[in-house]
Amino acid sequence: MFTNRDEVLEKALRIFAKMNYEKASQMEIARTCGLSKAGLTYYFPFKQDLFTAVADRYIFDTQHTKNKFNFTADTLEEFIDQYVAGVENTMKRLMRLLDDENNSSGCSVNFYYYHLLMQVRMYYPNVEQKIAAIFNQNLRLWKSVIEKAKESGEIRQDVDVDEAASMFWQMFFGTSFEHSFFQGLDTKKLSDSLHFLYSLIKN
Repeated sequence: MFTNRDEVLEKALRIFAKMNYEKASQMEIARTCGLSKAGLTYYFPFKQDLFTAVADRYIFDTQHTKNKFNFTADTLEEFIDQYVAGVENTMKRLMRLLDDENNSSGCSVNFYYYHLLMQVRMYYPNVEQKIAAIFNQNLRLWKSVIEKAKESGEIRQDVDVDEAASMFWQMFFGTSFEHSFFQGLDTKKLSDSLHFLYSLIKN
């Protein structure tokens, strides 16, 4: 029997990622967690409480840049490699949590995570600002390192920092979303694409 709050969150993560929020009943969640409904409500009195806790841990905490990346780069070129490494490590951690070897629809684990993100957008209270904060964190990261690269002469002086930061971020987010419909994010392809963008602006 699962009686640990963390284990309940892990089990619920899989349910919400693979089912619509409205279809995931407390009874179904409790059964999957090895609990009675009363046992589940001991930890989370309402389904919304559980869903919010799952989103907080596996979306907002996991995707926070301080939890996702460990940067020691001195150059934009090195930053790109460390960014991809952080993405890859986060993806592997989530795949271990989400992959229960019961992917009957043939979807990649990445797709289930995007499905969860869509559920969060619909059912997490006042979520728009929290999602915007995650996106803005990434944009600020790219902007900061691109500004330094411009100051150091690593990249051309005519580069628009805001536009370049947006292009690097959208390259990651767009590639990740596109690949989720197939076999999941190819980090080698992501790295190649980011380095290609870099080659267009470097000195």
